[in-house]
Amino acid sequence: MKAVIKNKHLAFGLFLFFASYISWGQVGIGQSSPKGILDINSSTMGVIFPVVALVNANTQTVVNPNGVNIVAGTTVYNTTTTSAGADSLYPGIFFWTGSKWQSQRERKDNKLFLQDTDVRTGSDDATYGTSGDQSINFDSNSFTPIYSGKYAVHLTVHYGGGNVNAPTGSQYVNMAKQEGVFEFTFNGTTHSFSLSTYSAYNNDSAFNGGSVRLSTNIFNQISEDYEETLTAGTNYPFTLTFNQATAPGFEADGDEIVAPPEDGRGYITISDSVRCYIEINYVYQ
Repeated sequence: MKAVIKNKHLAFGLFLFFASYISWGQVGIGQSSPKGILDINSSTMGVIFPVVALVNANTQTVVNPNGVNIVAGTTVYNTTTTSAGADSLYPGIFFWTGSKWQSQRERKDNKLFLQDTDVRTGSDDATYGTSGDQSINFDSNSFTPIYSGKYAVHLTVHYGGGNVNAPTGSQYVNMAKQEGVFEFTFNGTTHSFSLSTYSAYNNDSAFNGGSVRLSTNIFNQISEDYEETLTAGTNYPFTLTFNQATAPGFEADGDEIVAPPEDGRGYITISDSVRCYIEINYVYQ
């Protein structure tokens, strides 16, 4: 037996009426061939769930008219907003699992922060005066999560070396390592890690018609991953700095001087798709 209800304004009231008489049939609302126990068809109207201010994620709040606990699958539109970690509530459709209210919305919260300023690094020494802990700036330096819970923080940085000293005497090749320490501060915690790179100076004058080959900014890249517990709606500023060590073997020991012109400074610069970036993703409550 099939009942077809074409007056949509009477939909739910008539559904209850028919339900008391039809124990094994299907009900179609605007649908002549219902494909389930209830088949609602409309291209202009939606179904309105009960609008409820849930007390919290673990309290039933709504009632079962039969006087017992509500059943799993009971669905409402919640208007309450709470920040309670795994039990946070926010406006939207929730269903009762049998023990707590669970959102029907897939939770996605992703933000990508890109380096937006070139940095030429220099070691923090008294001779040439380049200050250490140089800041790497992004298009934004703070993150505000939508949800309360666990977030994955992915940080990728790069670093290239400056000019090494030219070979002298019978030496035709000079290669040296330049290094420093990145410090990433987020949510009250500072994460430190080092990164090194190499530069070279190849003087082929004795073998190749007097040519000189200089290799600089041969960058090295590294990624770090962290997990943070964040609170919805809270602003979390972050900073990324780099402190280059004094670099013997490089011009001006890894710094810059004007007379004579020397430039051993390193590179944390933007080149096409190469730049530092931070990606933050919501994981779970």
